Amino acid sequence: MSENIKKEILDNGICLLSMEKSPVNALSYDLLLSLNNIFKDINKDKNIRVVILKSSLKHFSAGADLKERKIMSKSKSGDALDNFNNCFNTIESISKPTICIINGYCLGGGAEMALSFDFRIGLEDCIIGFPEVGLGIIPGAGGTQRLPKILGISNAKYWIYTAKKFNSTKALEFGFLNFVSNKKSSLNMAISLANEIISNAPIAVSSAKKAINSGYNLDIDSGLLEERKCYKTS
Repeated sequence: MSENIKKEILDNGICLLSMEKSPVNALSYDLLLSLNNIFKDINKDKNIRVVILKSSLKHFSAGADLKERKIMSKSKSGDALDNFNNCFNTIESISKPTICIINGYCLGGGAEMALSFDFRIGLEDCIIGFPEVGLGIIPGAGGTQRLPKILGISNAKYWIYTAKKFNSTKALEFGFLNFVSNKKSSLNMAISLANEIISNAPIAVSSAKKAINSGYNLDIDSGLLEERKCYKTS
């Protein structure tokens, strides 16, 4: 277990992960590697039903670790993007439903990580955005691919082209957030959502997640074949 990520098993098989890499949960190589390994282990644990990720700090994540980025060669930056993608793909593809609680800044790579979760709960103080084009790059850890699926293609282009930052109200309106909560109630909201999911058959839930994820980019006939495969396992 990473010293920057705390893991706690709550009632009913809810796994709570807390990031605490001071000061802003910058997504360093080691932090991403730890998250990747933790989610892989969670996926193998039959006793865990739902995963909740939150920050124990003032911010969810301000994005990539810029200190690491400054000293990277072009080849090393490619390796870093692979590390981002490997982690976020693992989060997105595990069979357990996932929820993240977003507080403070959720920018760049932090926002791309949030997109890998099934549900996003934003605190009233959260600020979300993709500032990359202002820095002369583009979102390179799945942002250009996952954001259009959540917001629609034109809205995703608006978010990315302008590099604007959005508060919780606007992020909810656009559909980036599923719910908004105050600080005191956010974890209870996440646990309540988790328990709603847990009240249903676990294999059916995981099969439904697989059917939705695997069929999303397919034509209807291919998607129905994926649904049928998953139906047989539920």
